Amino acid sequence: MNRRASIQYQPALDGVRAVAVVLVLLFHLGLPWLPAGYLGVSVFFTLSGFLITSLLLAEHSTNNAVDFRQFYSRRARRLLPASLLVLLLVVVARWMGEFRYVPGLRPDLIGALLQVFNWVQLAGTISYGQLFGSAPAFVSPLEHYWSLAVEEQFYLLWPIALVLLCRRARRSGRRVTPLVLAVTSVFVVAAPLIGWWWGPDAAYWATPSRLGELLVGASLAAWLHEGARVRFRARVLAPLALGVIVVCSAVFPSGSGPAFTGWLAPFAFVSAALIVGLQKPSRVRTMLSARPVVALGRVSYGLYLFHWPVFVLMRQHGWNLTNWWGATLALAISLGVTVVSYLLLERRVRLAALAPRVTAIGAALATAAVLGAMLVVPVQRGFLEADTATLEAASIDTGLPVEPLTRATTTTEAPATGPSASTGPSSTGPSSSEPISSEPITSEPISSDAATTTTLGEVVLPLPAVPNRPVRILVVGDSTAFYVGQGMAAWAVANPQHAQASLLWCQGCGFILDGAITSFDAAPFVETSRRVVLTDLPQTIQRVHPDVVVLMTTIDDVADRAWDMAEGTLTPRDPRFRERMRTQYASLTASVLAAGASGVVWVVPPVPTSYFDTADLGEHDRYRIQHDVIREVAADAAASGGSVVVCDVDRWMTQAGHDTDTAWRPDGTHLNEESARWLADRWLGPWLVNAATGAATTVAP
Repeated sequence: MNRRASIQYQPALDGVRAVAVVLVLLFHLGLPWLPAGYLGVSVFFTLSGFLITSLLLAEHSTNNAVDFRQFYSRRARRLLPASLLVLLLVVVARWMGEFRYVPGLRPDLIGALLQVFNWVQLAGTISYGQLFGSAPAFVSPLEHYWSLAVEEQFYLLWPIALVLLCRRARRSGRRVTPLVLAVTSVFVVAAPLIGWWWGPDAAYWATPSRLGELLVGASLAAWLHEGARVRFRARVLAPLALGVIVVCSAVFPSGSGPAFTGWLAPFAFVSAALIVGLQKPSRVRTMLSARPVVALGRVSYGLYLFHWPVFVLMRQHGWNLTNWWGATLALAISLGVTVVSYLLLERRVRLAALAPRVTAIGAALATAAVLGAMLVVPVQRGFLEADTATLEAASIDTGLPVEPLTRATTTTEAPATGPSASTGPSSTGPSSSEPISSEPITSEPISSDAATTTTLGEVVLPLPAVPNRPVRILVVGDSTAFYVGQGMAAWAVANPQHAQASLLWCQGCGFILDGAITSFDAAPFVETSRRVVLTDLPQTIQRVHPDVVVLMTTIDDVADRAWDMAEGTLTPRDPRFRERMRTQYASLTASVLAAGASGVVWVVPPVPTSYFDTADLGEHDRYRIQHDVIREVAADAAASGGSVVVCDVDRWMTQAGHDTDTAWRPDGTHLNEESARWLADRWLGPWLVNAATGAATTVAP
């Protein structure tokens, strides 16, 4: 009969858990003075490897075997309740409308449930969206599950491997410690090789690259289990190691360094030194054994699980967690939820006298229930994921003959679609059979008490007169144009007599086609941009014969750029950069008209409100320079007789109060589907139809 083996409880090790979770929490608050608080996860790994291996070796020594059913049963009762509860709460929050813009939320949920979230992270593709990765709306509430996945995979495989090592050691009459050290060495050496070969993401997330930290703890457990003597003077290791952990958390960079090159194993030896130092009495051990510290350590697992969704949710609702009030509230909510979960759920399940079979059945049923909820949770199209049905329905019908565009003399009183659209002025200009007027078309702000505005001061245009055929609108540009184009497509579907709309876009599609962007890695997008602008655009114009080609780009054309080594990197503030932008925009305008487009509309895009991982893209004056160039190019083309006008979306959004509205632009740059449809319904759709038919669209107080 197997006897339950245990190891001596050391309160100070719960104190180590408390230190580790505090480092992680402060790091996740975004406090600038702790850029590498993620090292707390490494401390967790080494401590977990030490404790689990100590338990397994104690049981193997007592019974000459390990009861795997009991082991996995205890792990399930310890880890599953809080983990499943967090996942269920995220599902409920999604049903209530939260986390709606998080890309791939359902795969994240399933990956977290199946304890493979780190591999889900690695399987994700690198995209243009990474530039906006710090936008709260895009942050997954489950990102922290990667470390739980690594630990769970270790718990699954290591007991079996350790028993095999123990059996081999017994057969050969040797100690198990050298064998454990040999396995540890393999993974310690493998980690930097993985980082070198597969890159920083693999170094940080891949299980093989992080196992070394767990196995350092396992090696320490084997060494102590087989009788290693810790001398009294080893207590000096505790303050030294604790100091090194805190200092490294303060001086290591947040997005580079050892964690991203596979060199965290040396840091794991610091964590191991802390554990060794705590084997003897010292002031540090007394401090870490204090009741409040131990209590925090005991709930550290739940606190780690709950804090990140709380932080993400608060940030998505506009809270700044780097100031004392936001940080205090976030920590208080996280700790409160954790304590409730610990007392009412986790502790009760953990201490329940359940047979392994009952635990397995309960775990399977609970997991299946949460999985079922995940499979029916509403999902939204991810970042830059096209609404193909709407785009196809709205696309320009090339099978119809292209007759001269004229418009009727009657108007529609109000927009036909859209959320509670208000009516706008009903006056229109004289009938015209010409395409876009060469006069610049603008929208002046209207008075705040006008009946045609909302409380935000939106300029609202009525549906224009129905033309003799739908206006053919081709939207061309980058990812900001993508969302505007989808909004126009939805408006065209709702108003088929007024317009047809097609979209030609690519990620990072700028209109400056030479030089090299240095602000971020634009290599994946450069060739695609050149193909879209130089080849696809002329061919599309000749095929669909658009009345209006809408040109819109935002990010790439204001990024730092280098044209030659001698000149160095230039910013848009440099006159040479500005003149090249103007030259390329003028060339593009001329080529679009020469290809057969009836007219060109240059969009003045809304100025982003930051959230960029690349800080210089958040400098507003860059965009103002681009806006001035757009106006100059359009004015020059119009003065030369070209049908070119400017559509100032930036001005409309500022007048409406949407320029800083995260409900309109969750990442501070891109409209979402709802806001793009609102813009098209209330203003942009009628504006473009009026522009194409030559109607006056100036809205005066």
